[in-house]
Amino acid sequence: MNILKTIVTILTLGIIFNIDLSAQYIDGGNQHTVILTKNGEVWTMGKNEYGELGDSTFNRRVYPVHVKGLPKIINASRGYKHTLAVDENNHVWTWGWNNYCQLASQEPVNFCFPQRVEFIDDVIAVEGGHWHSLALKKNGEVWAWGHNFYGELGSGNREHFQRPIKVVGAKDIIKIASVGYFTLAIDEKGDIWSWGDNNYGQLGDGTRKLKTQATKVNSLKNIREVATGWHHAMALDDDGKVWMWGNNPYGQLGLGDTLVRTSPQLVEGLPRITKIACGSWHAMALDENGEVWTWGRNENGMLGNGNLINSHVPVKVELKGVKDIGAGCFQSLAIDKDDHIFVWGENWNGQLGVWGFERQLKPAKCLLDFKGATHFNYDQKCYMAQLAEQENGNPVNEVNKEEAQTASLASGIDSNYFYISFGLNLILVLMIFLRRAQ
Repeated sequence: MNILKTIVTILTLGIIFNIDLSAQYIDGGNQHTVILTKNGEVWTMGKNEYGELGDSTFNRRVYPVHVKGLPKIINASRGYKHTLAVDENNHVWTWGWNNYCQLASQEPVNFCFPQRVEFIDDVIAVEGGHWHSLALKKNGEVWAWGHNFYGELGSGNREHFQRPIKVVGAKDIIKIASVGYFTLAIDEKGDIWSWGDNNYGQLGDGTRKLKTQATKVNSLKNIREVATGWHHAMALDDDGKVWMWGNNPYGQLGLGDTLVRTSPQLVEGLPRITKIACGSWHAMALDENGEVWTWGRNENGMLGNGNLINSHVPVKVELKGVKDIGAGCFQSLAIDKDDHIFVWGENWNGQLGVWGFERQLKPAKCLLDFKGATHFNYDQKCYMAQLAEQENGNPVNEVNKEEAQTASLASGIDSNYFYISFGLNLILVLMIFLRRAQ
């Protein structure tokens, strides 16, 4: 009977994994993943201790569950343990952890289902920081709310705010990026603005002094993309050149050493780059030929070059025909031109989406092979999650595999009766066929 249940569940999960969700965006928080489909639906999976999956439960899910109660969504983002979305009417929705009112609610109460933010509209994009949230409006203004000890709200002070407040000095902004306690933004002229924590010069202004309002990074022009790690930053200019600055203990700046840089430096040895991504301690770049380059920390295999040795300079990954990339804390991801998702790095919590918990030192095909995926940015904040685990006295790189395997067979099945029924019927038909064949 247990074998039959296992077979049915595996078939069920296989069916679910191959649903054509037509994902156009995928993003990761602490240990949860957010998927936005082309038809405007939000699906989530992973850890759910604060309701960050938005499925009206606090149960862990090992495959996507549909977030109900939302209108058509045009943009979504993860926070540390919260989630944000923007609907087609440019309203903001939030759910999950709310310890610093990063959900923009009146009281610090967690929500396991979407709540509309009543204090802001005309929003086109959102970004979840550690304990704060950001919103980009149609008019190019940036608004923020939540934790503000490091000035990450850009409000001109360090007071926490329950409601959205306008970032001082930021105007005509077209893109925003945030992971930890600082933010980067690009304006319509291609200039970079930064604010928040600056312990390691991650704001790129040549100092280590935190900024409580947007400050222009004068040394860079004509920037098309920015990305942030835990304490380092990355920019891509119109000529396909990569610039980096900030903390550098693992060589994540790609400059051949481990020295901190407080202003942008050119990464040498790369061909023309079209996309960039930052993990917490490593970096990735996608070139015009569809090849992937990585550098920085590699103790968990996230560079994808077959070893566990950190690299202070870019190394090429054995993967062809890639159209997009994403980086997590201890893992890296890529989508090829045929919409196959490849993953590599650490997998002690099953975060790679491959069967089992084995670390992958080279690209492996992900079970979650969503057709039509166009963007990947998975689990950028797991380093902060691991800091929290260490503070709670829990082992960082260990997982109860028996429990996780049981969860991977059982978690969330109650919300997918149709697929279970289909699997049972398929088993029944196969059993009848085999019996008659005998």
